[in-house]
Amino acid sequence: MTQPNGPDVEYQPVTLPQAWQRDFEAKDGSHYRLLISVPAGAPPARGFPSMLLLDGHALFPIAAATAELQSRRPEATGVGPAVIIGIGYPGEMPFDAERRQGDLLPVPGGADRFLDMIAGEVLPAVERLAPLDPAQRALVGHSYGGLFTLHTLFTRPGLFEAHVAGSPSIWWQDRAILASEEAFRRGDSRGGRLLITVGGLEQGSGLAVRPQRAERLAKARMRDNAAEMAERLEASGRIACSFVEFPGENHVSVIPPTLSRAVAFALTGTAQDKVAAA
Repeated sequence: MTQPNGPDVEYQPVTLPQAWQRDFEAKDGSHYRLLISVPAGAPPARGFPSMLLLDGHALFPIAAATAELQSRRPEATGVGPAVIIGIGYPGEMPFDAERRQGDLLPVPGGADRFLDMIAGEVLPAVERLAPLDPAQRALVGHSYGGLFTLHTLFTRPGLFEAHVAGSPSIWWQDRAILASEEAFRRGDSRGGRLLITVGGLEQGSGLAVRPQRAERLAKARMRDNAAEMAERLEASGRIACSFVEFPGENHVSVIPPTLSRAVAFALTGTAQDKVAAA
């Protein structure tokens, strides 16, 4: 990291309060970096609510700060203290394009392997640091991470209680995820809660872009695919599903408002006891 220079001031790195990171080696030899924020104070009797974020280097700092701020005003937000977990990769890049494709896409040796690691290795490792309430776990992902979140819901309902699919790449492989969605809708299990978000400019950028870029945006149908899936899932009765479109936001700028809404959605009601006692 480059150290800024000033004539009379010594600058120090900024750190997030109550946040730590550690390198993590999975049983298959894959290397990750875990970013974890644990609230100060004693945990609830059932353990802390938790929110797990994919692409941890990109999403964790915003989500951790947002959760801490919202939990400071439980009477206004309904949000209580929670453990925030980011799964990233060694290095400092917000997104590791190659690694995330291998982990997040539902291909052989991809999403299901990564999900096994999350359930069987990452969550138990975090629980050794802070107890987690298994009934109040949330999964949050953006783009390919949003697709992974949908895959998790459709194939392993019940692993997480709340799911946030931000700008999910439903277009991937000619919308192959729709087969899993249909199987889920026709099944007999309920999947908790789902929030699907998208930026208002993701289907049409609103900018002067090259024709090839405009064609890709139109073909991906980011907004329409997300809205249509949310409507089908809500009508199915298998899950409580909400859809939010953020006007004026593109595929990148939508991340902060999505995470603010994700914290409120995933952790809603976790401060009820404190509010009632206030």
